[in-house]
Amino acid sequence: MLLLAMIAFYSNALGQESLLLDELRQNFQEIGSEDDIEQIIGMSIDPKDPEAPTAKAYQAASTCMMAEYVFSPIKKLRYFNQGKTSLEQLIAEEKSVENVYLRLLIQLNIPRLLNYYKNIDGDIAYLEAELPAAKIDVDYKYTMIRNLVTLADKNELKEVLLGIKVTGTEKKL
Repeated sequence: MLLLAMIAFYSNALGQESLLLDELRQNFQEIGSEDDIEQIIGMSIDPKDPEAPTAKAYQAASTCMMAEYVFSPIKKLRYFNQGKTSLEQLIAEEKSVENVYLRLLIQLNIPRLLNYYKNIDGDIAYLEAELPAAKIDVDYKYTMIRNLVTLADKNELKEVLLGIKVTGTEKKL
């Protein structure tokens, strides 16, 4: 009986963890205001959760994005640097498809004068190698590629991004 209760609890906990990450992904895609970012940053993440590094990466990327919603150049730089540092630490601890995707998204979205573009080629290569086998919903994989292509400023970069396979089979964006 105790074993069944433990299995039920663990299964429920895993389902909730997945729901947290799904909610973070959805909220991240719908950021349109400072309040949206604060909601993501304020979400509670259990450090024992196996998906915590990915969830924290969404919070770090959101912190970078907060720079768009503040007026002061000092605050802009502070938010950007805080989020960038957190994201880099997470990638150093556990490199994953979504962490790298988020870093690439930020690198493609910020001005080059911030000098945060040196990982673009490596991040694209990593996504080319790892995205097809990543345990991420295929629709979200296509969302990731669309987001990156939208931000790419050069046609050759767009072509490379569009060439990334998300599964073993091709699908048109």
